[in-house]
Amino acid sequence: MNQTAHNKFLTRDTLKKLVFGGVLLSLIYRWLAHSLMSQLAAPVLVFPYVDLTYWGLHLMRIPQWISAHYTAAILFDVLLFGTALGSLLTNRRIFPILFGLLYFVYFVSYNSFGAHHTHCMVGILLVSIPFWFRAEKTFDLLWEGLRYFTLWVYSSAFLWKLLRGSLFHYEQGVANFMNENATHIALNPDAWTTGIYMFFITHPGLSFAASVLAILAEGLFIIGFFTKKYDWWWFVLPIIFHTMTYLFIHVMFYELLILNLTFLPKNK
Repeated sequence: MNQTAHNKFLTRDTLKKLVFGGVLLSLIYRWLAHSLMSQLAAPVLVFPYVDLTYWGLHLMRIPQWISAHYTAAILFDVLLFGTALGSLLTNRRIFPILFGLLYFVYFVSYNSFGAHHTHCMVGILLVSIPFWFRAEKTFDLLWEGLRYFTLWVYSSAFLWKLLRGSLFHYEQGVANFMNENATHIALNPDAWTTGIYMFFITHPGLSFAASVLAILAEGLFIIGFFTKKYDWWWFVLPIIFHTMTYLFIHVMFYELLILNLTFLPKNK
C-alpha cells in the first residue's frame, strides 16, 4: 500500500481522540441540561423496570447513595469528566476503563431516576470498551463489533416498524407530528416552526411520505452487513436522520452519533 492510500485510514490514536472528544461534548451537554449525577437532586422515585442489571446496582444502593450525598455526586462528575479527558490526552488504558465503569453507573442512575430507559446514551456506554485492551487485534475485533452493532441499531428499528405495520399505517406520520409537537404548538402558536408542523398535520399524505422515507432510511443499513463499500453513506445518513427527527418531532438522539465513527476507515 502506498503512503497516499495509507493516509486515508485513521489510526487507533486518532479514533480515540475523536471518540473521547465526542464524549466530552456529550458530558458538557448533559451539564448544561442539568442532568449529571450532582444535578439529579437525590430523586426518590426509581424505575429499574425488569432489567436485572439495574436491579443489581440498585440493590447495592450505589445510585441512591451517590445521588443522596452531594459531595460524592460532585466527585463522581469530576471523575467522569477527568477520566474522559485523560482518555483523550494520554495513552494510558486505565482512563478508558475507569470512564467506562463510571459511565455505566451514570447510565443506570440517569435512566432509573428519569423513569425512562433512554437509547441515545448506549453509544457512549459501549464506545470506550475497545480502548480497554492493549492488543491491536482485540481492539480491531471489538471496533468491528461496534460497527455491526450500529448497523443493528438502525436496521432493527426498521424491522420493528415493518413487522408491527407502522410502515404501512397511513396516519402514523400525522400522529408523530401531533403527539411530539403538541406542547410546542400550544405554547408557541405564532412561531414559524408551528406553521411547518401544522402544514404537515393538515397534509397527511406528506406526513405519511415523510414517515415512510425515515423508516426506509433505517432499512438501508441492512446493506452494511454485507459490504463496507457504502460506509461513508452510513456515516452521513444518521447525521441527516437525527437532525430531521430533532427538527420535526423533537427527538434528541445526537449522542448516538458517536457510533458513526465505526464507519470511518481504520488503518490495519
